[in-house]
Amino acid sequence: MKYTLLLLAILFSFQSFSQSKPNLVIFITDDQNQQDVGAYGNPDVHTPNMDQLAKEGMRFNKAYAASSMCAPSRSVMFTGLYPYRNGSQMNHFTTRPGISNLPAFLKEAGYRVVISGKTDVFPLAAFPFEHIGKEFGKYEPMENRTDRRQESVKMIESHFKTNPEQPLCIIIAPWLPHVPWVKNRDYDAAKLKLPEYLADTKETRAAVASYYQSISTADSLLGEIMTTVDRVGKKNNTAFFYFSDQGAQFPGAKWTVYDKGLRVPFIVRWPGKVVKGSTSDALVSLVDLTPTLVDMAGLKPREGLDGKSFKEVLTGVKKVHHDYIFAETSVEPHYWYNYVPSRSVITSDGLHYIRNYHPGRRFITHIDKVERNMFYFDSWVQSSTQNDKTKFLLERYSYRQPEELFDLNKDKNEFVNLVNSDLSKNDVAKLKAMLQAELNRQGEDEASIIHGSLPDFYDRSYEIRQNTGASDLSFNRKIWNPDTLYVNGYLDGIEKGGIVCDYFGQFKISVFQNKIGVEFADGKVFYSPVLRQNRGHLLFRLTRGGQLQMYFDNSLVLREDVKADFTKIKAGYVTCGKLQGVEAVGKYQSFIGRITDLKFSMNTLSRSPQ
Repeated sequence: MKYTLLLLAILFSFQSFSQSKPNLVIFITDDQNQQDVGAYGNPDVHTPNMDQLAKEGMRFNKAYAASSMCAPSRSVMFTGLYPYRNGSQMNHFTTRPGISNLPAFLKEAGYRVVISGKTDVFPLAAFPFEHIGKEFGKYEPMENRTDRRQESVKMIESHFKTNPEQPLCIIIAPWLPHVPWVKNRDYDAAKLKLPEYLADTKETRAAVASYYQSISTADSLLGEIMTTVDRVGKKNNTAFFYFSDQGAQFPGAKWTVYDKGLRVPFIVRWPGKVVKGSTSDALVSLVDLTPTLVDMAGLKPREGLDGKSFKEVLTGVKKVHHDYIFAETSVEPHYWYNYVPSRSVITSDGLHYIRNYHPGRRFITHIDKVERNMFYFDSWVQSSTQNDKTKFLLERYSYRQPEELFDLNKDKNEFVNLVNSDLSKNDVAKLKAMLQAELNRQGEDEASIIHGSLPDFYDRSYEIRQNTGASDLSFNRKIWNPDTLYVNGYLDGIEKGGIVCDYFGQFKISVFQNKIGVEFADGKVFYSPVLRQNRGHLLFRLTRGGQLQMYFDNSLVLREDVKADFTKIKAGYVTCGKLQGVEAVGKYQSFIGRITDLKFSMNTLSRSPQ
């Protein structure tokens, strides 16, 4: 009897401990400015549920993304590491192998960790989320942009019915208000008060109306989730987060490190912990999300993260958080982009310093190249010939100064660059040193920023540096469509082995047990004889008909007919000396020796560098 009572006491203690952990509901909108919420002062946009959440919780005024693009921003929030440190700098790129992350941390504390809808972290297998709402998470068709099957609602209901004692972390991530925006039904475009950073044209007004309609659609889904949490009786033991991953897809916002690209709405309701209707001017970053949730889950702080917990800001113990935060953009890898990266710091007293690389190149994004829908950009070009403000906004979007400094206290739209002002010399020097110290701490140097995760392109060939990879999005497939593909370079350290290259998942060349081998996507594997030397020149030739020849040090070491076309670029990455986002052992370990001048050539081995 005594032992039974002891066992019951231990069980009760365990259940009480489990119940003491707050449930975590995280609702992430996609591409939404902070100013585009009613609770943040926008009189036009209809966001009753976001506004209600603010009435019941804390609204942050100085919350920022660490990158103004989807995958890098989400990789930051789920790892607690800035983009260079986690590896996902360009959009659609993977994190580095072995990076720990939010779902892994919370599972240690007994949480069920679920993501519903958009994920946009790569490789997804490295993030041990339970993924539901996969249809909801697809970019197209448009109907998928909200959770029309109510999978998030059903999951919350079923979890607390079947596992009432297990704490839940669920992330709901709609493709809203990401472009293409939903059709406007509720807004009179002519009566909207346009934000100052946008050119006032009829087409822009129509775009803003559709953008607002998309926000309202997201707000409706937010309302469903809030109602569900209340209905299952978990409101008082749930910390409810709402924020955006970065700013809206308008010129001067998304893809830039301007304030409109980085400052996001951020509201937290946590009954009994967060004062209702409160606001905070603490400077926080999405890099702080993971350490904050780890702290709220009762876990010890994780060492080595860039972010830090702002739990004590939520509970009112502290009023301040960071003295400064870091943010960047490395743009997307699309072949039609010009690569124009930026790095920046924002201080708690409202100074924003930006360093732009490749300032002579025109800035190009989806906005002017693709637009997806609501084709307003041409109206800016036309208006700029007659309207000085539109001309200024267009030039501000298209070209950058090498350095920029803005005082957000006086210039919320960041229209006045103070970097050359005599009154700002001390601030420029201080912030410039602050940014450089931060880059040094992260380990990113100027040379790597200037080059980025891009191939070196030539006329009929491109080169990939060792331990890097490039996305298929960097290639125009109509141009890079070889009848014969050549891969050549110099290998030193064959005896140590490892991956030489992965060609978009079509084939992998590797060195193993002093043999050079190739494995194709259909599972065929071929190896050379044992090589006598540990260094030499590799030449790999593959035709669209499947004729394979491989030479090492001018000797033919492999000839096969693979009977299929593996020369074409597929979705994925081309790499040198590694697998993208994954660390393997054996033949596919990262190449331990040195690979020099690994070049991929189309149809001919040109004698000239161009």
